[in-house]
Amino acid sequence: MKCKDVMKTDVWACHESTTVSRCAQSMRDHNVGFLPVLDDTNRVAGVVTDRDIAIQIVAEDRPLTTPVSVIMSRDLLTCRPADALGAAEKAMSEAQKSRILVIHEDGSCAGVISLSDIGRTENRWRAGQVFQ
Repeated sequence: MKCKDVMKTDVWACHESTTVSRCAQSMRDHNVGFLPVLDDTNRVAGVVTDRDIAIQIVAEDRPLTTPVSVIMSRDLLTCRPADALGAAEKAMSEAQKSRILVIHEDGSCAGVISLSDIGRTENRWRAGQVFQ
């Protein structure tokens, strides 16, 4: 099975200049805790999580107008759509991350795979609902 078979493609994102407040509102509005952060050419430059906002903004009493680029993580865990799902799962395990970004060759975001996506796929596989 390939990453493209499992990844979510309806991924909400923000840009590096987006304020932390706006990112938090987007997370709330779309019921997500993770946003890819795009640069001016729409390539993935980083990621921001609700935890990043809580720890680096709220707990440190920093302004909500801070650009997300200040707190985003630039250390990305990525794979390609055609990569084997098992390789992505192994990379997530080794990095102890719950999500992996699926990136096109040009650096744009193709989707995201979470541990829950993998779990649902494995459950369907065991039930005989997924075929290669």
